[in-house]
Amino acid sequence: MTTATEPVAHSFTISEEERAELIRLLDRALGESRVESHRTHTPEFRDRVLREQSLLRGLLERFSHLRIDE
Repeated sequence: MTTATEPVAHSFTISEEERAELIRLLDRALGESRVESHRTHTPEFRDRVLREQSLLRGLLERFSHLRIDE
């Protein structure tokens, strides 16, 4: 069984248009979570939002450098 910290290799194919849309959606979600983290007063929820931000930043980084074979 894998945990959230263990990388799992998967392979799939997406178009450049799909990659661009994923980046746009991830960027928007990251922006929304930044606002959410500043507005929350609950430490547990803030920690969860900060973990989510880290995950979103990592996904953005990976998709931004993804090579598309056409």
